[in-house]
Amino acid sequence: MKKECTTRKATGLLKSGAMKPQDKPLWYDIYEAFPPRYEPHYDRSPVIKEIKQIFYPEDVIRGKFYRKYGSPGIISLSDTSPRSSLCQLFVAEYKHLQADSSLTEDRLMEEAALALEARGFYLGHSRHPPKVNHPEITTLEPEEGGSSLAGQGKISQVRLADVFKESQGGEKL
Repeated sequence: MKKECTTRKATGLLKSGAMKPQDKPLWYDIYEAFPPRYEPHYDRSPVIKEIKQIFYPEDVIRGKFYRKYGSPGIISLSDTSPRSSLCQLFVAEYKHLQADSSLTEDRLMEEAALALEARGFYLGHSRHPPKVNHPEITTLEPEEGGSSLAGQGKISQVRLADVFKESQGGEKL
């Protein structure tokens, strides 16, 4: 006794009117347009094939990037903004430098990082510019008898805590 295919069953149901065209399975049209070479069946033994590893040159560069600088955190694949990730910028810079010069791989990594730093992208926490520990700002104050800041002014350091204290009616420290 020959086993009947699922698509033949669905075709028969559609022809006889037992199944409405709007109720046909989602896979039906694709299966009819592109039928498999061998009929799928649960007791058929699987074909054993060697799976080829596919590596592109930029995959190796990405691996080195993430090994050296770590992961930037969560990346949303549904983000449709045209901006590139930090890793993608690094790969592009690396490939650009690789095409222009004959540097070693370690030197290319360093030069690509330096090129990104020049554009304002800092890869490692140790490479960030130092932060100022005190919250001071520079302002211009008029000299005595002066009516405007544009003319003669002297530069003084003002702490933010003092500005807030003055705005609340307290005295300057």
